[in-house]
Amino acid sequence: MIRACQNFLKNSWQKHLLRIPEQPMNNKSRKIWLMTSEFPPLSGGGISTYCFETVNMFVRQGHEIIVFTQDTKTSGITESDRGSYRLVTFNPDNFYTAAFLGYEANLAFAFSEVIKKYMESEGVPDVLESQEYLGICYYVLQFRHLGYELFSELRVLITLHSPSFLYLEYNKVIYHRLPYYWVGEMEKACMHAADMLISPSAYLVPEINSRLNRKLKDVHVLVNPYDVNEAFRLKPSRAGKIVFFGKLTPQKGILEVLRYFEKLWSEGFKQEFVVIGGGNHLYHPEGIDMIDFLRRKYSEQIKIGRLRFTGPISPQEIEREIGDAAVVVIPSIIDNLPYTVLEVMALGRLVLVSKQGGQSEVVTDGVDGFVFDHDDPASFGVKLAKLLSLDQDSSTQVMSAARERIKAGYSHESVYTRKNILLDQLVASPAPSLFPFIEPPAKNSHLGSNTYNDPLLTVVIPFFNMGAFLEEAVQSVIRSSYQQLEIVIVNDGSTEKESMEVLDKMALHKQVRIIHQENQGLPAARNCGALAAAGQWLAFLDPDDSVEPSYYTKAIRVLESRANVTFVGCWARYFGANSACWPAFNPEPPFLLVHNMINSSALVYRKSAFLESGMNDSRMVFGMEDYESVISMVENGRQGVVLPELLWNYRIRKNSMARSFTRDKQLYLYRLISLKHKAIFARYADEVANLLNANGPGIEYDNPTLLYAMPKSWLLSNNASRKLISVIKSNPVLRKYAIRLKKKIFKG
Repeated sequence: MIRACQNFLKNSWQKHLLRIPEQPMNNKSRKIWLMTSEFPPLSGGGISTYCFETVNMFVRQGHEIIVFTQDTKTSGITESDRGSYRLVTFNPDNFYTAAFLGYEANLAFAFSEVIKKYMESEGVPDVLESQEYLGICYYVLQFRHLGYELFSELRVLITLHSPSFLYLEYNKVIYHRLPYYWVGEMEKACMHAADMLISPSAYLVPEINSRLNRKLKDVHVLVNPYDVNEAFRLKPSRAGKIVFFGKLTPQKGILEVLRYFEKLWSEGFKQEFVVIGGGNHLYHPEGIDMIDFLRRKYSEQIKIGRLRFTGPISPQEIEREIGDAAVVVIPSIIDNLPYTVLEVMALGRLVLVSKQGGQSEVVTDGVDGFVFDHDDPASFGVKLAKLLSLDQDSSTQVMSAARERIKAGYSHESVYTRKNILLDQLVASPAPSLFPFIEPPAKNSHLGSNTYNDPLLTVVIPFFNMGAFLEEAVQSVIRSSYQQLEIVIVNDGSTEKESMEVLDKMALHKQVRIIHQENQGLPAARNCGALAAAGQWLAFLDPDDSVEPSYYTKAIRVLESRANVTFVGCWARYFGANSACWPAFNPEPPFLLVHNMINSSALVYRKSAFLESGMNDSRMVFGMEDYESVISMVENGRQGVVLPELLWNYRIRKNSMARSFTRDKQLYLYRLISLKHKAIFARYADEVANLLNANGPGIEYDNPTLLYAMPKSWLLSNNASRKLISVIKSNPVLRKYAIRLKKKIFKG
């Protein structure tokens, strides 16, 4: 973190990356691409430091490196030559998905578009490495496992840093509030979909797995690289100076450590405690900046000189504050492998770290630092007293051991030797055969056959007095790039003359069959068509909608290649009275039980799976029969995926069935669904309850990537709100003012 801060002001920071040995350790040069949300000098922080060190490590070994990161100040896609590597920046707000995806989801999609562009021009890299944080690799991995061209050839390495679904919990944030919850789901999806997972600490893995229903397997523990400055000369410490340096967030242990000091001060402890940095970190339970909360809470200690908050200071001032510290405290209540501990130990400072995190894996207690345990609060005072009582020789011995520990265990050479072995395994790993869902199947997963003798697709169009639109729907199917298909129109007792004339016209098409029945309703019409279907693939399409030519080809390709996928959907483009877009998502519980996640009226199925588990329920008299069908399939181990493309066109009509969908009708249908599917609702009851408590009824939101907890008095459109949030999140100054504004708005 210190180095990342320094990179903002150092004009010579690039030179550090140019010191490449004449004879690299590995003569086999690889094309390695690195995706990151943070990279110096654009931003600082632990991920930024990791990327800086990792790029340095790779280029020293002669690898061809491209770094991809966001920059909201740029336009288009910009590439800069940094001598030993290339840096590609892009503005995620410039991609079309910014109109309907939330900030983090849109960032992930933008990454996939940029990676695609570079693969098209330069080929597929040997390795693509990404963080899990914010789920930035989500759409890259979705495209990979859906078999999209070029993406399917990728080998993706995810290095774990700071999963928000874990850290938000410790930061006392309402994790189930949207879009936080969905960002966590994207992070989990990245972990499950990666070809290889690396965790810099062993501590993090069981913490993550304790929050997953489907556990992570084969996580490789490999520490982060850190290049110790050999020219460094240890500065004398100031007697008794105790320092905290890190984010002022609950997860970093600042609340606990101040409680420990409060007790020590009450017992006569005299030394000052210095808290370095701070600001722009919202303390969610109070709705104010953490530094303001702490200054208020500990105002008396500040007045009498026991406690000092530096506030935001320059990198040079940070280095000075830490450079003469007698003890640096790293008290995280959970952490992966914070760079702060590596940097401070490399500086030859005495460290006191908590047991709860990867920092305790760096320190050997009493040898190169000291370790206390939050589960034993008294251990903090005991270990601090030991540190402060060390004589000069003992102190020097511990500080020297700390520096040597970092040089020996975290050097670029040491880490690269181990990482290169993993990269060899990654490059040689086989392509996946199953789709990596986040949740395990509710029942034994049903795997499709790997042999398909009958390629026929049956597209069922349920029809009732929709003659004005039917021909357009049929023509869109006929224009499909997938030509081995039949169209079954189920006329559910139409009475209009125009509709009957259109049906007669459609019957002239050699690919069209028409079934006539008395009016029984939409569910019965769909079921009738499914039972009459001749193909092994089945699709539904309402008579006033249409599909893009490539939809069925892409969907069936997934069904043929992923045996554990039984139905496929896509994104929707509205037309008619509305021209918006709606992004669908892989329908998995618990969110599936709160709101429909997929274009359920226009899916493509394995017919056998639909007939066994997805038949429409005629009791859903007001609608939502297609949504209930999806829940039924998922509950019975039939899992589905979404193609992240606008391949289905959904007509918005003033007099449509959906437009007459009142709130009471929806609530009535939700009750029917929950009664019918008690088992899966019971299995996810706690998650569903938390989602509903945090966001309100599921009928009030349809896109989990968006922020819905905006004050209703803000007269902003959805697009304007998303744009505002994107700008605020990418600008530290605006974040500070946003925290102050939120405090005023939600006061009381």
